[in-house]
Amino acid sequence: MRNYLSNGMGVNSVALHLYLLDQGIDFESVFVNHGTDWPETYEYFRMFQGWLITKGCPRITVIKTDSLYDYALDYRMVPVMLRGRSARRWCTRLFKIEPLYKYYRKPCFEMIGIDIGEQGRANIQVKDGVETRYPLIEAEINRAACKDIIRSHGLPLPMKSGCYICPGQKVTQWRNLRNEHPELFCKAAQLEQRNMDYRISQGKKAMFLNAQPKASLYSIVDEDQIQVFEQDEYPDCRCSV
Repeated sequence: MRNYLSNGMGVNSVALHLYLLDQGIDFESVFVNHGTDWPETYEYFRMFQGWLITKGCPRITVIKTDSLYDYALDYRMVPVMLRGRSARRWCTRLFKIEPLYKYYRKPCFEMIGIDIGEQGRANIQVKDGVETRYPLIEAEINRAACKDIIRSHGLPLPMKSGCYICPGQKVTQWRNLRNEHPELFCKAAQLEQRNMDYRISQGKKAMFLNAQPKASLYSIVDEDQIQVFEQDEYPDCRCSV
């Protein structure tokens, strides 16, 4: 059966891609572009794609979907964190899982970059002709070893993959977004406010984009606090959102 790698362009995905190349395993690496990953992830993707080409390796296949951000804005929704091992966010299902399953030629194997230290997250299943596999777990490769694999190929480490509107981000990540990409932070805050306004109009409880702590994005980044050092000041936001 055909092997597919679900590639999110994080450390584990890139390490798994390189590991499979080193092992001589035939596979197709697939990246879903929903337009809402951090800019650094897209930059790393372009670099890695170019590196593969120079090495004579197959390109990563890109599946272009509609914009996740525009979808959420139109429907006045925000991504939410669900409880339970098998819980899936609607954004993950609609903008990653379903596009991948639609693309795959079945029956097939889908290889996912979960390492041995996260094996509790691994869910071996066969669904709609797609059987999941976890080669990093099978080879007992942990997170540190994943980083070693990437460095051994002379490549820099990618940032943690994920959307800039992901509710699972840490407070430091929201502050980094406000500092490094103020226009994207502004878009995230607009998405949150649009959702809150809609829920309040329906007599529902306000829902914040950030999961923990449950607070508005602007309160999380402490936009109005007095900074001790000039370098700690947030840059002006000129996105006109």
